[in-house]
Formats: sequence, C-alpha cells, structure tokens
Amino acid sequence: MVKVESILKWKLEGPVLKKIKLMRSQILSKNEDAVALPDSDLHVTLASGPGWKEIRRQAKSDDFDEPEFKIDIEPTFKVMEQGGRKSWYVRMKDQRNWKEYVMDLLQGTHDARRVYHITIANLTGKIGDSIAMVEERDYKDEYKKFQSSKKMKKYRAELNRYNRRKGTYGNGDGKDASHKNGKIVGHEDESVNRGRAEKSRLVGSKRSVNEDITKSDLDQIEKYADRIFAAVGINIEFTSHFLDRANDERNQKPISRAELIGLFKRTYKKYGKKIPKFAAGVQAVIKDMKTDINVPFVLNIGKDGMLDLVAKTTMRKHDFKTTNMELPV
Repeated sequence: MVKVESILKWKLEGPVLKKIKLMRSQILSKNEDAVALPDSDLHVTLASGPGWKEIRRQAKSDDFDEPEFKIDIEPTFKVMEQGGRKSWYVRMKDQRNWKEYVMDLLQGTHDARRVYHITIANLTGKIGDSIAMVEERDYKDEYKKFQSSKKMKKYRAELNRYNRRKGTYGNGDGKDASHKNGKIVGHEDESVNRGRAEKSRLVGSKRSVNEDITKSDLDQIEKYADRIFAAVGINIEFTSHFLDRANDERNQKPISRAELIGLFKRTYKKYGKKIPKFAAGVQAVIKDMKTDINVPFVLNIGKDGMLDLVAKTTMRKHDFKTTNMELPV
C-alpha cells in the first residue's frame, strides 16, 4: 500500500509481509546483535530527499497508483555496515519494474542510485537508525559491459569503416566522426565529440546511450496495454516505425518504458469507454500533457474482429500540431 509521509513508501502487506516475517526470524536467530524492526516500519522506500519534498507538499496517497506487477523479494537477506550502523535487508525482485513504477508515479523523477529493498533489522530496532542507501551502483562495471555489447561493437565498426573510406583512419588528426540523429554527418574535434558523449552518459542527462527502448521493452509495453484495454475490446499494436521514433535523438530527453506505460494507463482511465465508440478508420493523437509525448494512432478492425488501436509513431514535442482528434491525458 502506497503511503505519503516524510518519504514516499510502499507498506508491506499480504504474502510479502509473511515472507519478511519468516526471514526476520532467521536473522534474529543467527545474529545476536540484530534487533527487529516492528511490522509497522517495514516498507519499500520509493522516494525521499529534496526532490520528493517538492512533490509531497501537494501529494496525497490517493494520487498514487499501486504497483501492477508481481511483488516479491529475493530469496536471501544481506547485511550492510556503515558509520557505526548496521542493517539487515532484502532486495526486491525486478528492480527495473520498481524503477519504472516510481518514474511513472513521479513523472520521470527518480533516484537512479536507489536499490529498492526492505530493511528488516538493525542495531536498535528504530527505523531512523537504518542505513538508507544500502547499495551503490557500479557505474564502471556497467560502462564496461555496455562497451562490450553487440550494439557498441557494431557502432565502433561503423566509425572505423567511415574513417577508412575518408582516408582518415589512424592519421592522428584529432578529429572524430560525428553523429547526428543516428547518422554520421562528418568530422569534428575529438574533444567536442567525446565531451558530448561523456555528458550523455551522466545520470540525469538528456540522453543516455543505454536508455533506448528495445523491441523486448516494446513487447512488454504492448502486453501491459493489451491487458488493460482488453476490458473494452481493444487490442494495442505498434508499427515498426514507432520503435525507431521512440529512440530518435530529436526527442531530446529519451522516451522511457515508464512514460509509455503511464501514458496508456491514463488513456485507458480517461478514454477507455469512449474510444470503442469511435468508428473504424478514425485517426487521433494521444497527448501526454505532463511529458509532452505524442502518440498518433488509427483504429482498425482486426482479423479477430476486435478493434485494433495501432500506434503509428511517437515523439516528445511540446507544441505538436495535428489536424486529427486530440486526446489529452
């Protein structure tokens, strides 16, 4: 259950709470210095700090939807010691789902370093004596894995081929092949090009090289949208162009899975009963007023007789112009 307090938290209930109680008993039986946190303090922190304080002033618990994915914990607990404090905790399964859930709740705002977890015990039994950030992301390891990916190997091979064709490969001229909108457009000083690339990898920058939506991501978004729209007899489809445009640099800030999931969730809540009444062949644009994401679509009759909402493309643009019907969410 989502609770708005000094932090935004998800309070434990049901099967997860039962599992935590069993794990808490194991911790206490094996660690003499461990003091259990009471049931009332068991939670997953979703947001905290200055960014959350700004949102909290006008927020109510009813403003936040509950998670719609399966909630579970990892099978083993961990221990963290820091500055005289000690915490026994367990990570939540599906960290990516939690991250995107929080991004959807807060419209893109989240702490990229946060590991979603439940603190079960500490040295005093007081929640304030727990270690807040139990783990830190290993950015060096993430970068190493990214650079060894098929995508980046293909990217570097493309640059080398371009330089060989231009006769500039390995000539030490201090120039790099430069990309714009995913295409090589010429050369520029390596300090400018690499500086831009490094900036794009920083947390919170406009574009991160490993934030692209994949075909697998889009399939998961489609499954989610299909599940909620099935209640009104609508099937969601994406064109191949949709994926290309979702990852287009012209969006400036990358379009995320969480944003698209949130867009379809709000579209269903606001227009779920209205869209089935539209005639086949109608074209319209879903306009997310919070994220500036636009999704033009057309309604077709599918082979199974269901109404297909075909999302043709997407783009992040504040003043997107269209002559078709607009559905603001």
